[in-house]
Amino acid sequence: MRFAVLFFLLSLSAFAQHASQPAKESTADLRTGIVMFSIEDKEEDALYWLERTANLDYFLRMKIDDEEKILKIDTRDAKKLDMDFASRFLKCEYELPPSAKDCEVTLRLSMKGEIQNICTKDEKKTQEMKPFLKALIKRF
Repeated sequence: MRFAVLFFLLSLSAFAQHASQPAKESTADLRTGIVMFSIEDKEEDALYWLERTANLDYFLRMKIDDEEKILKIDTRDAKKLDMDFASRFLKCEYELPPSAKDCEVTLRLSMKGEIQNICTKDEKKTQEMKPFLKALIKRF
């Protein structure tokens, strides 16, 4: 009888250890999504990006300081955003004058592995990207 009670108490304590709350999972698991484009705003210390998951779901993400917001968008809207960003990125890269080598970076653009820095003195590039960034921020 004592053996049965002891066995019951030990199994109950083992069950209680396994029934504890799981640790909070990160939402930034790199295996789950492909970043279509990203914009890092150095002035605001913010990061914005469009992510595609393996299930072909699209998410707009915004991270300011330690706060992160996620917005699910439909495929048509995501492709429109991606094409708009790509056209602006390519215009800044190939049509507008290049940035100076040593300058203070205000925006860092990334698209499919290519990175482009926009400096404070690059008014034309800034004018090209700011309306897109403002429209992106309005979504949140």
